[in-house]
Amino acid sequence: MGRKYLTLASALLLALCLNACGSRPGTVPPPSGGGEGEGSPLLTPASPDDCYWTAVRHESYNTSYGRTEVSTMPTEKWWADLVLDEDGTAQFREVLGLGYTSCLRNGQWWLGADNVLRLTGEDYDGELVTMDGRMEKDRSVMLETPYGDRFYFEPAQKPDSGGELCIADLEGTWRMTGGEPGAGEKHMASLLNIERRWSDGEEGGYILRAEYYSARLLDTDTPQYETQKKLLVEKREEALSDGFSGEPWSARLFSEESGAEYLAALTERNTLYLRRSDAPDGPQTVYTRSDGFLPETLTLTLADEPDSALIFYWRDPPAEVAQPLEALPMTALEKGGQNRILLVGRWYETDIQSCTGRAEQNEDGTLGEWLTDTVLYEGTLGIDEPQWFSLSIPEKNARLCLFMKRPWDESWFTWPITDQDPFLVSGNTFLTET
Repeated sequence: MGRKYLTLASALLLALCLNACGSRPGTVPPPSGGGEGEGSPLLTPASPDDCYWTAVRHESYNTSYGRTEVSTMPTEKWWADLVLDEDGTAQFREVLGLGYTSCLRNGQWWLGADNVLRLTGEDYDGELVTMDGRMEKDRSVMLETPYGDRFYFEPAQKPDSGGELCIADLEGTWRMTGGEPGAGEKHMASLLNIERRWSDGEEGGYILRAEYYSARLLDTDTPQYETQKKLLVEKREEALSDGFSGEPWSARLFSEESGAEYLAALTERNTLYLRRSDAPDGPQTVYTRSDGFLPETLTLTLADEPDSALIFYWRDPPAEVAQPLEALPMTALEKGGQNRILLVGRWYETDIQSCTGRAEQNEDGTLGEWLTDTVLYEGTLGIDEPQWFSLSIPEKNARLCLFMKRPWDESWFTWPITDQDPFLVSGNTFLTET
C-alpha cells in the first residue's frame, strides 16, 4: 500500500510541474535519450529569470589536429544565450562580432526521460533544425548544435525588456512607416537595407553593411532623392536619445567617403527608429521590418527567368511592385518622361548603357546596327539590384537604345526602346543574349 501511495504522490507532483518553465501538457518527449511518455520539466522555476541561460564554455572537435578544443565564454565579441520560456517556446543564438553564427528561431523545447533536452525550430536561413542536450539538476544545460559544437550554459538573469535584442537583429530590409513629424507627409518614402557580409579581416568573418534610400516630393515633377550605399555599421553603448524606450544601445551607420551618418535603434525585433546623428533633437523615423528588399510579386516573376537572362525589364510595373521600391532614385533619360522602366540585374553583374541615336535595319526588317549619338547613362547592375529609369517610349522609331553586356564580354547586346515589333514590351521581359 505504501508503494501505491508513493506512486500517486509522484503523479500529483508531476501534474503540478507541467505548467513550469517550458513544459506543455500532452507534448511528446524527444525520441532520443531514452524513455517514453509525456515530457516533463526538471525543476519548477522560482522566477522568470530561471528561463534564461548564458554560455560559459564551448567545445569543438578540431579534425586537423584530432583533438577537442575548449573555449571559455563569453568574450568581448563572442557570446551565446538560451531562452526556454514557460509556454514551451525556445530561442538559441550564438553571436560573433556583428552577426549570428548560428541560431534557433521559432523554437520549441521538451524535456524527456533522463533529463534529455530537445530543441526544434528554424536556423538562420529558415531551415528546420534539431538540437539535443541535457539539463542537469543544478539547472546547468549542455546543448549540441547541428554542427557538432557543444555549448555549456549556466542560469543567468534574464535581460530587461529590449535586452533580448542585439546588433545582429538589425540585419534585414526596413521600410518607413511613419514617425517623422513634418516630414512624413504623403508622397515620401524611405528604405533601409542592412546586410550581413563576409569579411576576411574581421573576427568571426561577418560585418554589417547598410544602404539608405529616401525620396521626397514624389507627387511633383522634381522628386528629391538621397542615396547612401556601403554604410559601415558599428554599435554604440548609448541610447538613441533621451527618453528613448528600449535597449540602452544604438548603432551608428556612417560613410567615410560622403560623411553621412545616422543612428538606429530597435524597440523590438521588427521596429527600428532612425535619425541623423547631427540632429540629436531631430525627428525619428519609424521603420518596420519587411520580408525582403524586392517585392513579392517581383520575386515570383524573377523565379521564372530563362537561364540566359542578362537583365529583367519591366515597363510601368503595377503598384505592388513600384510602391515598395519608390524610395530608389529615378534616372531621367528624357525630360518629362511618361514611362517608367524597372531594370533588375540577374545572375552576374551587367554593364549597361543608354544611348541616343538611330537604328539601321537589314533588308528583312531586323535591326542591323545602332548608330550612337550620345551616351546618356552608363553603369553596372548588380545581382538582383533594381534601378529605375524614366522616358517616353515611342510607338515606332526608337530614340534610345539599351546596351548590355557582362564585364568580360567584348560586344554589347542591344535593345531599342520602342513599342515597335520586334522590340515591343507590353509588360515584363527578360532580356537575353539569344
